[in-house]
Amino acid sequence: MSSDQEKRKNDTSSYTRPLLVGAASAFAAGVFGAIWYTKRKQSKHDALIQDHLNNTAELKTNNGTTPPKMTPVEYELAKKQARFFALKSLGYGTLLALTGAGVLATAVGYWLDVRNFQEFSDKLHIIVPQRTARLRRFLGGKDLEMTKSEEEELEDLLQDITIDE
Repeated sequence: MSSDQEKRKNDTSSYTRPLLVGAASAFAAGVFGAIWYTKRKQSKHDALIQDHLNNTAELKTNNGTTPPKMTPVEYELAKKQARFFALKSLGYGTLLALTGAGVLATAVGYWLDVRNFQEFSDKLHIIVPQRTARLRRFLGGKDLEMTKSEEEELEDLLQDITIDE
């Protein structure tokens, strides 16, 4: 291995390891947090069930009948609340997904220094062949072979980019 390759490998590993450790610790914290939250909710649920059973036993001993579980009015109200909660969850999820996609698109546009889809397409026509040449050679393919018209178009794009800068 040449010293240049070793230097690149050392540079890459210097920031890759903390990134991987951070991702693993965030994942572990998420898993343990989910387990803790589930156990907490389950214990609350068990306590409510036990309390309900105690109250039901007291009512049975008092008048000999079991109380109704839910009246029709309460049932309709619960259905409306469930529908509202589902729509609210869908709305928040949609808002978060669109916001995340917008932030990602803005970040990529800023990073590539493009302002619209045409500039983005032109930039990718330059970047993708450069970044995939080694992969194509590894897979047994040929290097990028361009026709005369494609070479002229690429030169025009490069000139437009240098003029804009």
